Amino acid sequence: MTELNRLALLVVTPDGVVQHLTRLITGWMRDQGYRLRGFRELHLSPEQQTLLNTNSKTRGPKDWELNAVIYTLGPVHTLLLEQESDRSTSKPSAASELAEQLIGDFLPHRTLPGTLRRDFGALNPVFNLVHATGNSENLDRDARSLFDRPLDELLRPDSNTSFGLARTPHLLRPLKLWSTVAGVLTSWLGPEVVRPIYWPADSHGPSHPAVGAALMACTRAAQRAGGEPGALLNGVLDGSTTYPHFTRLVPHIDPWPGYLTYTTLRHLTLSADTP
Repeated sequence: MTELNRLALLVVTPDGVVQHLTRLITGWMRDQGYRLRGFRELHLSPEQQTLLNTNSKTRGPKDWELNAVIYTLGPVHTLLLEQESDRSTSKPSAASELAEQLIGDFLPHRTLPGTLRRDFGALNPVFNLVHATGNSENLDRDARSLFDRPLDELLRPDSNTSFGLARTPHLLRPLKLWSTVAGVLTSWLGPEVVRPIYWPADSHGPSHPAVGAALMACTRAAQRAGGEPGALLNGVLDGSTTYPHFTRLVPHIDPWPGYLTYTTLRHLTLSADTP
């Protein structure tokens, strides 16, 4: 059997699946010295969502609440990876290398070259495209939950677990970040409140200056809206306006633009205030 410290488990969350990034992420991992040993597409049960939350390094209420949004919007892709035996690394295991070094910082403007988050860019400041099991000790437990089989069965020569990658869903093109957020807010609050001139260009992506400009634009919109609408918009920023409430406020909203807008606004303060 493959040595446990050469295995890693990576979950491509619905953000990555809807952008049809699974094949690209798998190819990127191959370039880092990892080969695919198992693949499964599934909708996470509440128990499986709790497992991934428990494994997260950042366990603040904001992360838990947003995960509850993310994992209900579509399937995840679970990748079981094996590190090449001749690859040298300073980390004690493939799982720890993947989680601590290869994925990259949670905040886009702090990611380093050569990490998955820098090389792929981020859909928004949240960047929940992937989740990794952080150490070898939890691999068998997580594999049993996500593949419904223990590791020793997954790694048998006759096991057919590397399947379905060619059928990765192509649900929609990647959404434009800032124009999507401004558009959703405009449909809620009106063009007299949400003025595109104050929002950064999509080409600026989730850069640190763009995040700061978006936070200022959102704050101005809340001031212009005033009263209950302004308080509800500020509530999105601090979490007191829940995602279900937000989707009821915006008429005729599609799930993914609404998700992108809500999760982006929920992280603007965090992303803008971190140096």
